[in-house]
Amino acid sequence: MSKTKLASAIGMACVCTSSFAQEVGIDLGAFELVPTLSTTVGFNDNLTRSNEEGIDSWFSIVTPKFTLVNNFGLNSLRFGYQLSRGDHFSSSADDYTDHLLFASLDYELNSRHRIQSSINFEDGHDDRGERFSLGRGDELTSPDEFKESEVDFTYSYGALSAQARLDLNLNYRDLDYKRDTEEYLIRDRTHSELGGTFYYNIGAATDLLFETTITDVEYAYSTSEATSFDSVEIEYLIGAQWQSTASTSGYAKIGYQDKDFDAAGRDSFSGTTWEAGIVWEPLERATFLLDTQNEARETNGEGNFIRRKDVSLRWRHEWLQRLRTEAGIAVGTDEYEGSGRTDDIQDLNFAVIYEFRRWLTFNLGYTYSERDSNRDVIDYDQNIYRLTAKITL
Repeated sequence: MSKTKLASAIGMACVCTSSFAQEVGIDLGAFELVPTLSTTVGFNDNLTRSNEEGIDSWFSIVTPKFTLVNNFGLNSLRFGYQLSRGDHFSSSADDYTDHLLFASLDYELNSRHRIQSSINFEDGHDDRGERFSLGRGDELTSPDEFKESEVDFTYSYGALSAQARLDLNLNYRDLDYKRDTEEYLIRDRTHSELGGTFYYNIGAATDLLFETTITDVEYAYSTSEATSFDSVEIEYLIGAQWQSTASTSGYAKIGYQDKDFDAAGRDSFSGTTWEAGIVWEPLERATFLLDTQNEARETNGEGNFIRRKDVSLRWRHEWLQRLRTEAGIAVGTDEYEGSGRTDDIQDLNFAVIYEFRRWLTFNLGYTYSERDSNRDVIDYDQNIYRLTAKITL
């Protein structure tokens, strides 16, 4: 099961209770076409995440999105396309055009058998100074473009009201960066994941869960067998998900993660992994979300892998029927095993969202990001100010 699915499902519980208007579509017979358009203007004071005096620029982002939806009974079929065009007024080297194609199917064969599947294809980018170019963003002359495809399939057995249920998940992802020098070819990789989660109900609103995931990571290019990043990851997790009251829900999982590299020269990893999240709604219009996790991730250019620990707290409050605020803080540590590098990360964000009309919503936001590393070249801080207008039918 995808690591984010359970957390997203809990988080969506509070989002769906918003009194803000829902998007309206165009009736096309079997399908409904739902178009949206988001336009953003803003200012970024450190485009390349430099640890020195960075490039600052005003920017604009235009994002049209079209989704075809067919809801039949308890089932849903969706197809869509999203374009995102970003322009930087003082740094055309950071301009980009991203494309996203997506499709999903939620189908209930009967009360005991359910299917969820999705396919996504993204022609996207990493900003200069992000991920693999962190600390070297000024060396690039354009964003770091990639193509990523993902197929996800989940089969669920057991009625939702049954004492025991089982989810089986298959996930395949392929990441291909467009730069073809040896330094960048070693980043291209595929993830093939097979997992299962067993749920056992122990009360009216509490399920124990047992989860196992096997992931095969294969890199498309390696300078030699001794330096290959190919590996097999195995996770075993035990935990629970609950909704103890109408205002509190959550999940918690802890277990064991093993990452075994094919190359004998790379040290494998075995250790504790966990993830947990709590949604608390003390008031009808106030929601707090707390998340934390500890896991091993693929490296972004240094060390054998990244051991990530982080915790985040978000607050959402609907002051009026058409006005809400959102705020959040996230702190974490990235340990690049095998290199001695350690990064401390901090992100702060705040936004005011106002539904001016049923079809027009404004979002005024601010984001602060900071990375403090024992490698000075990696250090940076960044401030982004933005105003977004979202238009629907």
